Amino acid sequence: MKKILVPLLLIGVSAGLSYLVAGWTIRAEVEKEFSYRADVLETQIEFMRNNSALRPILDMQQRPDLQKYLNEVNVLVNWYFKNPAKKLWEKHADLKDPEAIIKKYRADAAVEGKKQRKAQGNLPIREECFQISKGIYDALKAGTYKAVASAYKGSVRLDIHKVVLDNNKLKWEIVVWGGIGDIVYDGWTMRLFKPKDPKVIAEYEKELARLKRRGREVPPDLIDPRTQSDAESRSASKAPVLPPFYGSDYIPDFPAGAQLNYFVTPSCIPGADKMEIKFMLKVRAMSGQDQTMEFAFEMPVDASWKGSWDGVRSVEAAGTY
Repeated sequence: MKKILVPLLLIGVSAGLSYLVAGWTIRAEVEKEFSYRADVLETQIEFMRNNSALRPILDMQQRPDLQKYLNEVNVLVNWYFKNPAKKLWEKHADLKDPEAIIKKYRADAAVEGKKQRKAQGNLPIREECFQISKGIYDALKAGTYKAVASAYKGSVRLDIHKVVLDNNKLKWEIVVWGGIGDIVYDGWTMRLFKPKDPKVIAEYEKELARLKRRGREVPPDLIDPRTQSDAESRSASKAPVLPPFYGSDYIPDFPAGAQLNYFVTPSCIPGADKMEIKFMLKVRAMSGQDQTMEFAFEMPVDASWKGSWDGVRSVEAAGTY
């Protein structure tokens, strides 16, 4: 009987010790995960508290100053990566991997089971979100973040990070900082202008001066030729191409509060020398009321943005998802 009891007792003790060790291990892992999440959140809050770029940045004539703003952003993120973010990764060095989140999504798509089909279906979108996030993250971390244009309204700043021609369409990559609630996109409009004939402008100004001398009102059909666009386009879908997401959804130490996305528009017509593009947004407040914002940019047309419209004057462009 003793010969049987001793092995059973040893098995019981071993099982108990294994249970305790497993419990300690699980508890340690849970505590580590909660500590990491709390520190990530604290890092994000510290960035947002010191985000001096979320304000009007003007030149001596009180005009928006793009270069001054970009300098401000790069100084800000340099401080961020050398202080709050550095402190985060010194404490959690084993978790420092900018690709950790996308690797998990890839792993989920590779594991067989009921959730695999959904994970596989979402993966292309998530890969594109990650690639945009990583490109901007790398520029911010290197201190080389740039933008084609930037504007500030209320509590929101919209950067046109870059514009790329692809398959005769323009991809407008944007970064939206700040906000007091969820960002709701309301589409875009684009107008393109070719250089106007000086004779036509002179005739318009001559007629305008004649009407003013006689004290007559300017008729609605007398329009300044410089304000008349040579091609126009508007969004078929109000939303950008990708679902709404933050850079920090894909890279933990991505500077907080930055929503990324892109719109697709037609290319610029041959001969165009300037353009006007407007992005319409709404910021949804806790009260449920929307604050409508219009970000209008007037800019010269880069040669790399031009393509063919094949005689079409007005078109609509939508996303691919």
